[in-house]
Amino acid sequence: MTIVHQSFKIVKVIYRLTFAVALVLCVFYPQVSSAQKSQALKLQEQLSSVIKRVKPACVRMWGFDTLAQQRTSAQFSAVVIKDGYILTAAHVSAPGNTYQVMFPDGRVGIATALGKIELSEDKTRPDVALMKMVSIGDWPYAEMGNSAELKPNQPCLSISYPETLNQSPPTVRFGHITEPRVTRGFIKSTCMMEPGDSGGPLFNADGEVIGLHSAIEIPEADNYDVPVNSYKKYWAALNVAMVYHTLPEATNTMDEFSGKKQPAGTSLLQDMASFTGVGKSYQKSIMSISSVLQGRNQTIAGTLISLKGTSLEKALGSFVVISKSSMVGDTDITVAGKKATVIKRDKETDLVMLRPGVSFPGGIDLKRTSSGNIAEGTFLISPGIDTAAVVGILGSDRFDLPKVTGAGFLGATAQHASQPAKLYFVRAGSPAAKNDFRVGDIIAQLDGKPVENAAGFLDSMSTYWPGDIVTIKLKRGSEEFVKSIALTYPPQIKHDHPAENFAGGKSLRRDGFNSVYVYDAVLKADQCGGPVFDINGNFRGINIARFSRACTVILSVSDVIQFLNNSVDNTKPRS
Repeated sequence: MTIVHQSFKIVKVIYRLTFAVALVLCVFYPQVSSAQKSQALKLQEQLSSVIKRVKPACVRMWGFDTLAQQRTSAQFSAVVIKDGYILTAAHVSAPGNTYQVMFPDGRVGIATALGKIELSEDKTRPDVALMKMVSIGDWPYAEMGNSAELKPNQPCLSISYPETLNQSPPTVRFGHITEPRVTRGFIKSTCMMEPGDSGGPLFNADGEVIGLHSAIEIPEADNYDVPVNSYKKYWAALNVAMVYHTLPEATNTMDEFSGKKQPAGTSLLQDMASFTGVGKSYQKSIMSISSVLQGRNQTIAGTLISLKGTSLEKALGSFVVISKSSMVGDTDITVAGKKATVIKRDKETDLVMLRPGVSFPGGIDLKRTSSGNIAEGTFLISPGIDTAAVVGILGSDRFDLPKVTGAGFLGATAQHASQPAKLYFVRAGSPAAKNDFRVGDIIAQLDGKPVENAAGFLDSMSTYWPGDIVTIKLKRGSEEFVKSIALTYPPQIKHDHPAENFAGGKSLRRDGFNSVYVYDAVLKADQCGGPVFDINGNFRGINIARFSRACTVILSVSDVIQFLNNSVDNTKPRS
């Protein structure tokens, strides 16, 4: 088992685990029975209700020095239960320390860490820790369930705070129990996690806490939670602020995995896990696009849009194919093996519009779309190209993903607060280094506009994208140089953490988007560009990026329609 232990002081967040979308819930497709669709809608309704009820108790946390009013640790997740107690993981807790507790409704309080258990022979076990609110308030709380009653295929739900998204609202994920108890004492599920999710709650379909996020392995379906009965079992010991390196005396003798029968009717997935088949009409909406990108053959999915009967048909034709622009080159472009040309690209949304040289049957009817907000807990389905559909659950309301890894990279850094902007670092092998930028050079102009100071240089550079060409005037002593430089993507840094090594990896362009959704669909980076539907078959958006182990980004229908509308003034194809 590849489990990485995370120490609270080492800002290395290990686990984040669980990735859930495993059920093949292709329930909205035509050949799936109405009874199956009804069952899926019933589960969706139940989960949406549970999310609304328990989400207020799911908190974002970090260490906090109350005297200096400063953050002192990495972010992690937790859940508040009755009487202001907080359940979380031992690897993020230090007994006696204080922590800031941030609730989804915006309220903030302070908690103190009580006891935790980490065995001397293996500090990753059992990963149990307790905290308690010291701030006075009527804090929301969740109910504790019974992890002894879990069984394979039972649905489960995660609500926690991944670091990479850095959002104050939590993110929702869905999955099912695969093993109620593995050898090391954890619950194994497909409910995905990643850094920042450690200590967050795993709920059953009734909204009871059944586990707390602890660890992952590299495969996305391998996620491990501390069973909630472990907290009950050692409750008295955990109320003392100390670290236990051996198991303390049990005050609750309940066998946490006693093999009790699962109550009838709680596992709605029993008949759903076998759902297969993809409706032909939906499968025809996804196309394979090939091109040459930076000298290499590249494939990506695309979405076939029918414009028949719309106001756009006259300008754009009866259909177009839309995909992820940064994964489509400018030469040797084909759609389903047929030559195609680029109509328009948009860097802000990373969309590209293609016109194939031949007609294709099918395509998404723009009259059957839903551009309204998608509710958390909604099941979303992405058809595959000659593969089974991928299912996920919407994890958030819309939010902005600031440009970080998607920013144009120069590789030259100006000294903080310098005026004029004076370079103190030039990265070897970067565009700046290749153009003979040197430490000590002054940045005088950027695209013909004067640069007053380091802050102005940084702000201006943040507006550029990879592939943009910038003209920079440098001063070096009495000499002046003008350089035209093509920016690149920032260097990709390799990590050993399991969350960074999933199959297919992250999309190169994965941020710099406004008003997007995330869901927990397991798509490889080269499977983005295809359409997303809800259970009722409504077109809800396009997969625009695989952001992280547990998050795929959806560009909404409204952005797709706006892109189409903005294209009518630029209909001349280019190769």
